[in-house]
Amino acid sequence: MKTLFTLFLIAILSLTHLNAQESVLVSVGASYSHQSYYTLADNTKNIVANESWDLAFTTAPGTAGVFLNEAATASFTGEAPELRLYYAPVNNFSEEVDPMILGDSLYNAEIDWENGAFNSLKIEGGPDDYGWGTYDAGTQTIQGSQIFALKLRSGAWKKVFIESLANDIYTFKYADLNGANEKTFTINKADFAGSPFAYFSLDTELATASPAGWDLLFTRYRTALDPGTGEIVQYMVTGVLNGLGAEAAEARNVDPLTIDHEPYLDSLSTQLDIIGQDWKFFDLGSFSWIVDLNRAFFVKTAENRLWKIFFYDFGGSSTGNFTFEKTDLGLVSSVEAPASNFVDFGIFPNPVADEMTVSFSLKESRKNLQLSLCNSLGQPVWQSSVQGNEGLNVLNLRPGGELPSGIYHLTVGAGNDLITKKVMVR
Repeated sequence: MKTLFTLFLIAILSLTHLNAQESVLVSVGASYSHQSYYTLADNTKNIVANESWDLAFTTAPGTAGVFLNEAATASFTGEAPELRLYYAPVNNFSEEVDPMILGDSLYNAEIDWENGAFNSLKIEGGPDDYGWGTYDAGTQTIQGSQIFALKLRSGAWKKVFIESLANDIYTFKYADLNGANEKTFTINKADFAGSPFAYFSLDTELATASPAGWDLLFTRYRTALDPGTGEIVQYMVTGVLNGLGAEAAEARNVDPLTIDHEPYLDSLSTQLDIIGQDWKFFDLGSFSWIVDLNRAFFVKTAENRLWKIFFYDFGGSSTGNFTFEKTDLGLVSSVEAPASNFVDFGIFPNPVADEMTVSFSLKESRKNLQLSLCNSLGQPVWQSSVQGNEGLNVLNLRPGGELPSGIYHLTVGAGNDLITKKVMVR
């Protein structure tokens, strides 16, 4: 959900930097063998092998995120060598875990860098719930409350328990499913100051600092997609995620060379997969990757510099090369426009089978509030308008016609005051 809408004033500080265009190649290697952490300002590329870490612990004060490394080298000879995480329905760590009773896999949500797969069990609206554990106000610590099962790249299994986060020190342990080979480790956030994550490898039993200061992460990850069967499944994809503090906006059906950034500044979002992976698709007819040449992205970095990028080639698993052009649009001032009229925005259910309920709150009433549903190519497939009332608005929508299964975007509002959310139709 895009909840922040800020209009920024572009300040021209240096003619030598403003509108400087440059072609860039970033690679994740043949068979997508590694992750590339990329910095726009100086083209720095920090390369990390997929298998070099398994779990990531957030190090910022006040955070308790634990991520799963979803990146996996492509395998064309059998099952992909990837990590799989599951909730283990047992009462305590001493109980043996039976893989046959495990449910669906748990994944990173690609929403922010504070909540990973281990946080996915948290209850919405529960401020003391961190998914893997619960905050205890008396001791001012987070105490572990959930057991997890982890299937390793080798096919072996481990059960994992994040015991606590106390005084900025994570304590966690893992063992075989029957309790054998139990080991306990600690990670002190202070040891990784300057890095957003502490990466831990079960193979080496070592914690290492993650790359820092990057704007974009080129990697493989899992995301919910409809393969054409009407069933939403988690697919392994190769794409681009925002870095910490970075925001991105997407412009579809445009000329990337001439598109103006100003209409898209209100759409800048910290959601990690705004760039994502759907700017390309694999054409079975030509057996090659096709890039959408009518799409551009705007990225505002943590240093408040705005960039325009657009992709024009993708090498697939043979090279893992992403080729794009970047344009430096200059620094962004902190001058803000009036706050958005929208307070919140939600869609239920999502994925949508037939009817969907849209809820949003407005600070002020608005006549002829525009609604538009666009397909993955940015083409409107349904449009309408309603009276927007001050406070809570609830709409039951049944867009006319039979919509094919897939990913859509519902936009409410217009001009400099709109809000957009991804909708999955199945």
